Amino acid sequence: MFTTNHFIWMAICLVIIGLLTFLSIKFKFSLKTASFIMAGVALASELLKIFTHMVPAPDGGMVIEPTALPLHICSIFIFVFLWLPFSKDSKFRRFVLNFAVPIALVGGGVSILMATSGVNFARPYAYQCFIYHAVMVWFGAYLIYSKNCDLGVKSWVTNCATMACVAIVMIWVNGALSAYNTNFLYVVRPPKSGLPFLNLDSGWFVYFLRLCLIGLVAITLVHLPAMIKQLASKNKRKVCQNCATCGKNNVESLQQISEKEPDKQSNNTQNKN
Repeated sequence: MFTTNHFIWMAICLVIIGLLTFLSIKFKFSLKTASFIMAGVALASELLKIFTHMVPAPDGGMVIEPTALPLHICSIFIFVFLWLPFSKDSKFRRFVLNFAVPIALVGGGVSILMATSGVNFARPYAYQCFIYHAVMVWFGAYLIYSKNCDLGVKSWVTNCATMACVAIVMIWVNGALSAYNTNFLYVVRPPKSGLPFLNLDSGWFVYFLRLCLIGLVAITLVHLPAMIKQLASKNKRKVCQNCATCGKNNVESLQQISEKEPDKQSNNTQNKN
């Protein structure tokens, strides 16, 4: 799986991610600037993919291969990236940004590791795959360190539910395109043969459950630091509120005692008289 060319491509991806991270921090990229960079790379990547996957049509002309349609989860986000620079702040855009983080980090990272488009430097598929996913990983990281996303518990639930819906839709899509042997989102079969956990040795239903489990764990790991921080902050606020309440009660008790002491002293004086 990991050949010399593959290691070279992974090193190139690390350089791209590191360089963009350095530049975005040094020059304080706004969300719009980062979105334009991501959109430009996504557009160039998809155009390259289109023109390198054209095959002769049955009745003449050319048609794109059905397996090259932008229906993998990372490919679907190409349309999101093209829309994002021109969008305005809204509840929907915040949802998209929150969902983009685990997809970019997990989907982009796995695509780099799996190298499903090959690692041959003489073929344009490899450039399209590795460069696009490297920039995608950077964009997901950028959304985190620029604080343009919310990865709390509510967002985790929403993202898991959205990913489950996408998986169901892709089952239908692959069914409709079964004559072309598509495998979008890898819900039909594993992305590569011989994988130790993602395989069909125990049947498709077991494989699909394993795929869903891996997706759930991956999304959870991305959200985990933010969720722990959110829960810790919530508990801290509760403790502070309890301390404030206790302090207020103590102050009120001391005030009541101080108010009673003069009355007690006055009564003692009257008794002596």
